[in-house]
Amino acid sequence: MTSTPIASIADVRMGVTLRGRDATRPVPHGSCFMIRISDLSNDGHLTPDDLLQFEPGDDIKPDYFLRRGDILLPNRGTRTTAYVYDLPLTNVLVGAQFYIIRPHEAKVRADYLAWFLRTDVAAAHFALRRKGTLVQTLQRKDVLELELPLPPLAKQATIIALDALVIQERQLATELALKRASYTQRLMLHAASS
Repeated sequence: MTSTPIASIADVRMGVTLRGRDATRPVPHGSCFMIRISDLSNDGHLTPDDLLQFEPGDDIKPDYFLRRGDILLPNRGTRTTAYVYDLPLTNVLVGAQFYIIRPHEAKVRADYLAWFLRTDVAAAHFALRRKGTLVQTLQRKDVLELELPLPPLAKQATIIALDALVIQERQLATELALKRASYTQRLMLHAASS
């Protein structure tokens, strides 16, 4: 199977740049929400229950608001995570520290592309291209040039289902290890006190 560059299956743009020191100051009942890099787990999940709510001082172009199926990829730092936006909210933004990747749905599933962006292959591609000493950054062309295998949509769905099982297995193994450690500690405490 041949590889396909992201440039041919998705649009990539930077998140919105908000001006001013208080541009994203929390405002209860503000009209917009913001997803930050710290809100994402390494395996591509949104972690907080509540997103930052704020009132932007500038007019925001409608195209900057997230749509279901948009993929968020941090462009600063060394973490390679990708999140598929799936919330029902229509007034959610990300800052310029993210690329918003909009897949062409007829060619690639958003969850498949996000999965590939979290693989070691993508991490190696980005590691070779990051620039900067204090804060490393990725250029838009670095994302557009990344090539990935592009099987039919049905096979992409199968790969995503398998990945979900791998994630679930990892979570269950972690829970089992914690329970085993707790049980062993109780046994040792009981032995010490008898």
